[in-house]
Amino acid sequence: MTIEYRMAEYGDFDIAAVVEITRAIRPDDFESVDDLSDWHDAQYRAGRMCVRWLALIDDQIVGSAYVGQSAWRPPEMIILYVAVHPDHQKRGYGRALLERAEATASQRGGERTFTWTEETEQRSMRFLDRAAYEMVERRWESMLDLSRCDLERLQNEVDRVVSSGIGIMSVASYAAERRDWKRELHQLFTDVERDVPVPFPTQEVGFDDFEALNLGRRFVGEGFFVAVDGDELVGLTEPQHVDDVPGAIEQNLTGVRADYRGRGIATALKSQAAIWAAQAGYTSIRTQNAQSNVAMLAVNDRLGFERNRATIEYLKGL
Repeated sequence: MTIEYRMAEYGDFDIAAVVEITRAIRPDDFESVDDLSDWHDAQYRAGRMCVRWLALIDDQIVGSAYVGQSAWRPPEMIILYVAVHPDHQKRGYGRALLERAEATASQRGGERTFTWTEETEQRSMRFLDRAAYEMVERRWESMLDLSRCDLERLQNEVDRVVSSGIGIMSVASYAAERRDWKRELHQLFTDVERDVPVPFPTQEVGFDDFEALNLGRRFVGEGFFVAVDGDELVGLTEPQHVDDVPGAIEQNLTGVRADYRGRGIATALKSQAAIWAAQAGYTSIRTQNAQSNVAMLAVNDRLGFERNRATIEYLKGL
């Protein structure tokens, strides 16, 4: 048996094998080969660091460690994620990958690393604890079963906000009326995301990254809804298609500009997205929210999302 560790650039490794490891650890993970390719493509176009350390046994990938920067994080904060196939865990491969990844991050100017694991993965949590990672946030994953939704009640949430003078419309409809809709949507996204509570530094996502990752291959204009007050965009909710689960929607950022909060707009947006998804034949919506984002967790609870697991996020100084 030959064990090898090597650092690889995108295009120099079997990306499907990396996704397979993720699925072996968590079978219901939504990440696909195309998703991972989209991410790497966006990283390279932006000139950000994006490499992987691989653990191979007789040329077969059994583990990997992603080392890269992110459009959402300052360049000195390095995203680092280690995954070893369950059949090959407890043999030191994860530790060897982590050490190499941290060394790479430090050599390339990283000052701290950011990573995560599922709360159900107690072994991974102990692994990160031993490696001196500090737990900084819990992010809840929640699921809405559309077959059990009371669509009439959801419509009432929408109607209540619309009757106050706030319009709710799909981005597909908005785009048909506005030539510069992508730029306007990016500005709204920036304004909303700026106020999302997080326990670590963030940075504004540039337009090119927003267009590639938020309006790219998984973008669904008919289900992406915005709130408008006259000509002004004031809120959004961002569902995306899921590659390998046709009945599922992944709902990313939902939020409202600060001066429009407390009026039920976020609830109305998520209600409208759920109505659309149910009528379009989808069966579920999955979303994630930080534990510190109490307001959005309350919206999800109100609409019937059920929390089913938590992701623990960690930081470590280099």
